[in-house]
Amino acid sequence: MAATLWTLVRLMDECENAEKENSSDEVFISTTTIKLLTSEDCVSDILKEQNCQNQDALKKRIYDEKCPAKIIFLILARAGKLDRIGQFLSNGFSDHHLPIELLWTREGYKFRSAKDSNWTTAPFGAGIDYNDVDYFIQKQWPFLAPIFERQFEYVLQQKIPLPLVKKGTPIVSGFSSVSKIEMHPARAPEQVEHSMAMKKMELESEDQIKYVKKEMTNVTSLRLLDHDHLVKAILACTRGKQALFFFPWAKGGDLYSFLKTDSNEGMAAIIWMLDQMVGLCSALSLLADKGYRHGDLKPANILLFPEKSGSYRLKITDVGLSKLHILATSRRLNGTTAKATTRRYSPPEFDLLFDDDGEPVADSDDIKLSRKFDIWPLGCVFIEFLIWAKLGRQKYKEFDKSMKRDRRFWDSAREDLDIKVKDRIQSVEGSIKDTPCDEAVQRILTLVLEQMLLVNSDDRSSASSIHKELKSIRDSYGLTAEQAAESDHRQISQGPPDGSNAMSQSGPELSGIQSKGLSTKAIPSGNTAAMAYVSEALAPLPKNRNADEEIDFATYRIAKLLNQWTVSPDNEFAQKFFSETTRPSPSDRGQLCDSCSRLRIWEPNATISGVMRDFGTRASGCDMCNLLYTVSQRIGLQEDQELSCVRNGPTLNLNGRDGLPILSLFSDPAFNAHDLGSVQVGYPTLSPPESSERYRLFQEWLHVCDNEHGHARDALSGGCAVQMPTRLIHVGESSEHLEDIKDSGFLRYLALSHCWGGSTSLSTMTSNIDQFRNEIPHDQLPLNFQEAIRVTRALKISYLWIDSLCIIQDDPEDWRREAARMGQVFSNAYCTIAATSAATSTEGFLTPKPNSTLSATLETPDGGLLHISEFTEDCNRDLESAPLNTRGWVMQERALSRRTLHFTKTQVYWECGNGLHCERLFKLSNPQSALFADSDFPKAILKYYKGGRITLFQNLYEKYSRLNFSYNSDRPVAILGLEKHLSTILQTRGEFGVFEQYLARSLLWSRPENIFLHSITFQDDHHVPSWSWMAYEGPITYANIPFDKVEWNTDCLLQYDEETGINSKRTVLKAVIRDLKLDKLDIHNKVKLDEECGIEAFNLRGVILGKDKKRES
Repeated sequence: MAATLWTLVRLMDECENAEKENSSDEVFISTTTIKLLTSEDCVSDILKEQNCQNQDALKKRIYDEKCPAKIIFLILARAGKLDRIGQFLSNGFSDHHLPIELLWTREGYKFRSAKDSNWTTAPFGAGIDYNDVDYFIQKQWPFLAPIFERQFEYVLQQKIPLPLVKKGTPIVSGFSSVSKIEMHPARAPEQVEHSMAMKKMELESEDQIKYVKKEMTNVTSLRLLDHDHLVKAILACTRGKQALFFFPWAKGGDLYSFLKTDSNEGMAAIIWMLDQMVGLCSALSLLADKGYRHGDLKPANILLFPEKSGSYRLKITDVGLSKLHILATSRRLNGTTAKATTRRYSPPEFDLLFDDDGEPVADSDDIKLSRKFDIWPLGCVFIEFLIWAKLGRQKYKEFDKSMKRDRRFWDSAREDLDIKVKDRIQSVEGSIKDTPCDEAVQRILTLVLEQMLLVNSDDRSSASSIHKELKSIRDSYGLTAEQAAESDHRQISQGPPDGSNAMSQSGPELSGIQSKGLSTKAIPSGNTAAMAYVSEALAPLPKNRNADEEIDFATYRIAKLLNQWTVSPDNEFAQKFFSETTRPSPSDRGQLCDSCSRLRIWEPNATISGVMRDFGTRASGCDMCNLLYTVSQRIGLQEDQELSCVRNGPTLNLNGRDGLPILSLFSDPAFNAHDLGSVQVGYPTLSPPESSERYRLFQEWLHVCDNEHGHARDALSGGCAVQMPTRLIHVGESSEHLEDIKDSGFLRYLALSHCWGGSTSLSTMTSNIDQFRNEIPHDQLPLNFQEAIRVTRALKISYLWIDSLCIIQDDPEDWRREAARMGQVFSNAYCTIAATSAATSTEGFLTPKPNSTLSATLETPDGGLLHISEFTEDCNRDLESAPLNTRGWVMQERALSRRTLHFTKTQVYWECGNGLHCERLFKLSNPQSALFADSDFPKAILKYYKGGRITLFQNLYEKYSRLNFSYNSDRPVAILGLEKHLSTILQTRGEFGVFEQYLARSLLWSRPENIFLHSITFQDDHHVPSWSWMAYEGPITYANIPFDKVEWNTDCLLQYDEETGINSKRTVLKAVIRDLKLDKLDIHNKVKLDEECGIEAFNLRGVILGKDKKRES
């Protein structure tokens, strides 16, 4: 039987199937598939099918041993551009040149290959245009996953996929995350388990990038150190602004989790602890001898690896990243897990390295760590180890909880150990009995207090000395952990000795005895420690862990979701932008009074204070006083009241009143002679609305996002085919027409998000669609549409999507089909234009509302200019409360958009996965709004555990329920795409605002007090169940039920058609209905009905979703 001929369609299907085989978010095509698709049979069949010229010559080039072009053949075939292969290969272009990059410049498009660092305009021969190469670039990435061989360090381009076939949920901590991954065996290093831990560091600052390059040498060198208590990296690579380290997978988790979850009964536990202390000190001693420091030693960086004996060996991880960790800790003291973990164990000298703003006192390169830096945190770890060993797991958990609020072992105010630490040390000492094992505990405690936890680092003993002391303590009692386990077993078998107090405990895990105050039980084999919720350790989150019960973690995470905006400078971008921009600085320096001319606002802790009346008296002759007087008026001060503000990075904030920013600081790019630290480089005034500088700013935002963030749709698709809109507006140089998009090839297009505000003056109808395919009458378009076209041309994009023009408005079937795909339209758009300030389509959005921003200018000691102006970045006013963002359809459009240009009444804001930026170049952050900025919505939700995820989707739905619709029946439709994305990322079924995995909490919604809901009338073919809030008009709120205090019932189920056998296409809630015995007073006090209507007590039935849980003591 003849073999089946290869066709282009079959090849594309094989590529698509190969991409879907991987359950990680890295899209790549395996080596096996590439070999199959570049076989001689496949290549010959497809070249013949596509009628390619000079087929023999092409095959010779494709299979050339020195310069093969197999991958080029596959990319062109995958992209449907195989007819261009001759032109691509005409100049000797081969697989060795991959990947290639594209750069847009003022002179046009340029290209660069991996083999040549120079940019060129024509590397592929004559006849190749931009579209061909751009499409080639989009499709190349899945074929370029690296093969990790004997080399340890790799440098990858940002869009190169990793060969991961599986990737677990990342555990995020600080600026890094850890995931359990499985690497494709054909691309993994030899003799290495395919399951590994991948630590990913997001490098947000130039300092972090510099240190990664520097410390990578340390990590490489440390691989040569062999020690049983050190974790060695398997391989390392940098990818764009990511540093990736691969380690062996720690099956036992980390020490922090172990101490909280594992029981500690038995002499064996103490002997095992002592044995591990000896090993850890030995490892630190070896590091110190070789001139290395750890710098971030803590229980979460000590991992448990199983031994053949059934016990665990502790190993230190993250060695070689010390300065990077310390730098990250100093820069991330506000609202990060580094604050909750690393700071706890930091030695007293840590305060001397950094100022109050978290900035290094010396240059980052000059940070010097004492040889005894690691001894302090190791002593802290030993204290926690002793608390666990002598006082028990519960006492350790209580101690851990008491240290959560940024407490450290060292109390700098009292210049002594923290009071909570001292309390626990006294408890440990009080528990010590007259037994050999407790004598060892006493000696360890004395060693820690007298040789390790000493303020002056020079007074601390060395790791080598402490190792000898610990080894002496262990050896003096002559017991190994295994021998102690046998001893425990014998004691359990024989029963309690005479005179001892027998201890009866229920459960198979806690059966044992207590002798002279010592509970005996061997360390259980196969015990898996749970992942700590703020851990940076290379370990998994156990499947059996109930994340809902992590009260402290949920509280911590939810606290981070407060709706508060913070402001920071974005000077790396600003300096590059202004270096290529010719913008004259203000020629008039203005005038200052004597008092203001002496202000030193550029200093980190600068303050300004004064009575409002005094500012007013000097306002006519001083720009600064005029500015301060005007700001005082706007915040509501009286003439005799005092204005007091303090420097906070790039702003001056009010003292009190939650520290709101009122003034902005700018360092003039043309006179930036003085190092002004965290002052924003730039100007207080905006570029003119239609200036080339303004559009160049938009282009630069897009360029940086494309090349550094990877948030573009074509970057994120990884070469996969994406669903294009049915129709797009083709924007030519001087005219526009409607174009039907028939193939699945990728086109860059912009999408307009706007308010209709009543009927638009021009829409696509069945009567005019043929005319629009020829030309859309530009002068009849509403102003919003005309300005969106203007922006599209300025950004050099050929296509634009506008709902009222790309959907046939009087065709119900077309509208229903396109409405269901609305989420994909915005998700696949190159960028979204948001007419945020316009309440109707006729208002226009390009020109901000005129606003004469007051400012003053100070000269710095080195000749620099510092501009001070009013703080105008009010995101709640400009964005969240703007006309566009009050509309129901827009939430989905914003959330699913990759990147958005928000045209507000004051300025333009740029929103992408890297955050929110404004025209005055500040970066603005808000935990709640960060979900909307997620370029791959809603993956940002994975940073949170169950409690945080519930809070996020409830906040999202509460906000959505308050938005407005022209037609209330759109309420369940306008969120379909967003709901589908949430269901996928949460790995659960969801419909009508209810998620199966979180069913009870999804159902616990109600109307707010004093507001009644109203049922929405839907068409007969559109049913929304009464138990869904989507069936009603009006705002909702969810019941505020604390986590870990409810035992949820399991007899309430969400069932679908195929499960119920009903042919009505309805989702069914199946539950046990119970009678409610309530009198009229109970009904009045306890029952809240959604709609305003009377009801008799005997008509009420109820479903019990959960009941109070009896908390364990």
